[in-house]
Amino acid sequence: MGGVDEGLSVAAFYGFHAIDDVGALRDTVEETCAGRSVRGTVLVAPEGVNATLAGRRADLEYVIERHFRGFDVKWSSAAPGNPVFQRLKVRRRREIVTFDRPLNPSTPVGKHVCAATWNAMITDPEVIVLDVRNDYESDIGTFKRATRAATGNFRDFPDFVNRELAGARRRPVAMFCTGGIRCEKASAYLLARGFEDVSQLDGGILKYLAETEPADSAFEGECFVFDERVSVTGDLDQGSFELCGNCGRPVPSGGEASGPFALGLGCPACQASGRPPKE
Repeated sequence: MGGVDEGLSVAAFYGFHAIDDVGALRDTVEETCAGRSVRGTVLVAPEGVNATLAGRRADLEYVIERHFRGFDVKWSSAAPGNPVFQRLKVRRRREIVTFDRPLNPSTPVGKHVCAATWNAMITDPEVIVLDVRNDYESDIGTFKRATRAATGNFRDFPDFVNRELAGARRRPVAMFCTGGIRCEKASAYLLARGFEDVSQLDGGILKYLAETEPADSAFEGECFVFDERVSVTGDLDQGSFELCGNCGRPVPSGGEASGPFALGLGCPACQASGRPPKE
C-alpha cells in the first residue's frame, strides 16, 4: 500500500441508524474501498455502522463522503511504517458493538456533553465519573476521579452496574469510552434501570483529545485503540505501548526485551494471574 512511510490517517466513526438492507450496504462499501489505500474494519448491522479505517486521507474522505456523510469522524494518525490494519474487513453483524442488547435508534440515551462541559462536570464530587471500558484499556490511561467498570468484556457491564451502582440511581453519572459508541448502549442501559441523570462524553476520549489543549486535559496517560498502534497520546499520535505476545494486554514498548519477558514469563499481568507462557 502506497504512502505507508509517510504515516497514515485513521478515521473512527459510528452511527445508530436503522439499516434495512445490511447486505447491500456492506457490498457497496467494500466495492468503494477496493483499489484504494483503505484498510480497517467496518461493521454493519440493522442498528447502524461502526468503523475504524486507515489509509491516505483523500481515500478515507472519499469513502466517508460517499457512504457515511454526516457521521462524526474522529481523526488520528499512525507512525510511519505502521499499517494500522493488515487488511480491509467489511462485516455484517447482529450489533455494531456487542452488548447482547441491540439498540433501537429511538431509544433514549445519555445527554451528550462537549469537552469544556465535561471538564467542569467531572470536578463535582457528587458526579460518578464512569469509565465503561475494559480493564486493560483503563490500565494505560483514564480520567481523573474515574470509577472503572474494570470489565473483561463489555457484556459484563450490567453485572458491574448491579454489583456496584445499585444504590446510586439518584446520583448524576458522567460516562466515557474510547469513541462514544459503548456509552450509547451503556447510558441506555442505565436510563432503562431508573438512573435519573446520565451524561456521556460526546465522541469519547478521541474527540475530547482532539478538542482539548494538553494543559486543559483531565485525561491522564494514553488511550487504548483496537488496532496495531495499540495506543494514542494526548496529541492523537501513535503511543508508547505494544501488546504482550503471551496474553494480548498492553505493555510499554520495548518491555519484552527485558525483565520477566526476557525470561519467558510474560507480562506482569500474566504473572499475577498465573497465566502460563505460550509454548
